[in-house]
Amino acid sequence: MGNVVNDTILTETLAEARSLANSGGLWAGLLGTGLLLGLTGPFGTFDDLSLPLRVAYWVTLSVPIYWVGFFTTFVIACWCEAWNIGPRSSVFIGSLVASLPITLMIALAHGFTFGAQPLPEMLRLLPYVSVISVSVSFLTEALAMPGNVQPAKQALAKEPAWLEQLPAELGRELILLQAQDHYLRAETPKGEALIRARLQEATEALGSYGVRLHRSWWAARHAITGLAYRNGVPVVILRDGRVLPVGRTYRRAVRTALR
Repeated sequence: MGNVVNDTILTETLAEARSLANSGGLWAGLLGTGLLLGLTGPFGTFDDLSLPLRVAYWVTLSVPIYWVGFFTTFVIACWCEAWNIGPRSSVFIGSLVASLPITLMIALAHGFTFGAQPLPEMLRLLPYVSVISVSVSFLTEALAMPGNVQPAKQALAKEPAWLEQLPAELGRELILLQAQDHYLRAETPKGEALIRARLQEATEALGSYGVRLHRSWWAARHAITGLAYRNGVPVVILRDGRVLPVGRTYRRAVRTALR
């Protein structure tokens, strides 16, 4: 269980955070959000601070608020999906939980700046922050995962050395890997076999030959025809018509690989 947590939630959350941190658009968006909040002066700051101070106040708060909200929502949503809770419900639960530390941060900032009592201030702000947190999470989810099908390009990567682990009778045209306890079920057009290996290690060794879809699934890029959405859930469609789920922590990597 420890390996699953490290591989599918904590590690992937950090990977997603690093990817976001390298995006100039994210930082521009945070700056714009801080400026907008500074101009509008929500939660009583309009009357208590001058315009320059309001802008500085909210620009400063926007960065930690975003990252606390991101980490909390992402981890809680991943945990919920691991328990077979639907993606929309997972995002809703994650964003509600995230509203608690976000509200606490704002209440503490108000207490330091205006002398407000943190607990009453937190109770006052929590309903508003909860609505905003849920709305922003669903908007971000919608923008990050557009509901269209993108055809997969043929993989041009050199054949990885890992394919030598396949039994000779299966050939080298690997299609799928499925984690089964301490083994991998490897599938090619000629059949399937169990190989003693970990999916994480196989994924790293295979590189761009394929893409990990889920904590239990890996697929070769040449076997994938596209990315689609079924009832709001992202899936990949294989050339033989099978449909495989895409786990929350792997969605960005899958979109990038198939783009």
